[in-house]
Amino acid sequence: MNEFKPSGVVTLTTDFGHRGPFAGVMKGVMLSRFPTVRIVDLTHESHVHWPAEAGFWLERSYRYFPPGSVHLAVVDPGVGTARDVLLVEGDGHLFIAPDNGLLAGVITRTGGSAIAVEPRRLIPLGIDRLSATFHGRDLFAPLAAELASGRVSPRALGRLTTEYIPSLVEPAAWRGHELHGMVITTDHFGNLITNIEHRDLVEFRRPIVRAAGHDIRLYRTYADVAPGSLLALINSVEVLEIACAEQHAATILGLGRGGPVVVFDAPAD
Repeated sequence: MNEFKPSGVVTLTTDFGHRGPFAGVMKGVMLSRFPTVRIVDLTHESHVHWPAEAGFWLERSYRYFPPGSVHLAVVDPGVGTARDVLLVEGDGHLFIAPDNGLLAGVITRTGGSAIAVEPRRLIPLGIDRLSATFHGRDLFAPLAAELASGRVSPRALGRLTTEYIPSLVEPAAWRGHELHGMVITTDHFGNLITNIEHRDLVEFRRPIVRAAGHDIRLYRTYADVAPGSLLALINSVEVLEIACAEQHAATILGLGRGGPVVVFDAPAD
């Protein structure tokens, strides 16, 4: 495992959207503690109250940032409760999130080590006055700034643990000769993004994707079919995606988050 050495970069993933000041306030807190911090918005449109989607994007995006980046994710339906704060050191990066399943996939993908933060260790950092509803501002943002600045090390803040909340989403699974997965999210274009990994498809000679009663062939890119035609492809984060060329597949199929997707081999001619 590559050692984490802070680079001063923080990525920010939330379900806050853009209608209020909440993401901006978190950035202000980080800048107040670490004026030279470089903050990158990964997304603020993660599905509300569902940590699984934020974790899905984080584990597939972190490697495009420099080693030493701190990745802060706040999708926190348990805000104000006694749920733990989790740090994960993995692949030269550091991840921070509530312990609600968000980082379970990151731990698996990076082979990282999980640290459960002990609240008493935050007191010397001035992180001890928490509101009941905005830990993003009062806990996570100052913690990310301190770690990104290098003033404190992750392992000084808690204990190594193997006991953390698992992901809310099971990985795709084989049932006989079929691979069963699900839709994790839809993008701006209405494409359906699944949890079926590219590497899972090597077992198939002529894969067919079944979703919402449609059998859909696998293509290389969107323009390989006529406008209005359904297709499946491997997208830029190397998972199976279902699309409709120049149209909104989620609307056409009536399928969304959690929808079942099955891959099987087409019969020989």
